[in-house]
Amino acid sequence: MASIMRLSQPWVYSPLRSRAPSPILSSFYRSFSVTAPQPYAVKSKSARRLKTPSRKNEIVQREANMTLLIPHTLIAPPLWRYPRHPSKFFKMMWIHIKARFQSIWAIISMKMVSQPNILVSRPRFKFHKSSVVPTAKALHVRMSEAMAAGDKETLRSICTPELFETLAATIDSRPHGVRASWELVRYTYPLRYPRIADWRVGYQPLSNNDMKIVKQVVVSIASVQRIARYDDTANGAMIPGSERTRQMIEHIVMQATVEKDTYINGPWKIWGTLPESTYEEYLAELENIEALMADQAKSHS
Repeated sequence: MASIMRLSQPWVYSPLRSRAPSPILSSFYRSFSVTAPQPYAVKSKSARRLKTPSRKNEIVQREANMTLLIPHTLIAPPLWRYPRHPSKFFKMMWIHIKARFQSIWAIISMKMVSQPNILVSRPRFKFHKSSVVPTAKALHVRMSEAMAAGDKETLRSICTPELFETLAATIDSRPHGVRASWELVRYTYPLRYPRIADWRVGYQPLSNNDMKIVKQVVVSIASVQRIARYDDTANGAMIPGSERTRQMIEHIVMQATVEKDTYINGPWKIWGTLPESTYEEYLAELENIEALMADQAKSHS
């Protein structure tokens, strides 16, 4: 049964999409991704050029333990932003339907795998979909407030390690005596947001050749946010021009690790944010995934 799950949702070393932060916080921290994603084949060639085996092993181990985005993650645009060309329009629609089928089949397969007895027992794996949106809203507020306040401990507890490291480094790089505030003014477009844009489950390889189960969800949130910066060296006065109020639509990615024996999941953590998927970018990602899977098949043959 485990083989069904692996076939339905393979986890390959896909290039990380940008963990781009909310633009409203751009004055607080930089983009989460500072280099363009590269295909796995390119990474492999560069790794082979490393001068020392220890450095190579360190990079391989780090990549194997990274919190990767599950392949085929799709944040589909609304129909009115589909490509206007008829063939591209219907192909984008098919891509959307196929991605949803893949995610649902992966979750069904995981439920089947988690059953002690497939005929008479209940699945132990649960996605807890009904609690996803409230959790995403709460973590979104906590992360934004912690980033503004420079609260690293809160960020460490609610973010994946790579995201935390980047945010913590950005906090350390702030000018001395400058602090910030963040406020959620209100949620907007209540008929459309917040909503689950994508949800799926998959296996991730570890450096010890074992596998861990990860469930992932993307929640789209529309809101109005306000930020400001203050200079404590000037009696806490607001820095002129620093106050901003903006309407935002953010696609927040959360991941949680699932125990292989009990199928009990750990807490949701924020992986980052993603932009809405475009037709051309998603096709390029699918081609890259196919190339990665072919490369892995050759390495195991």
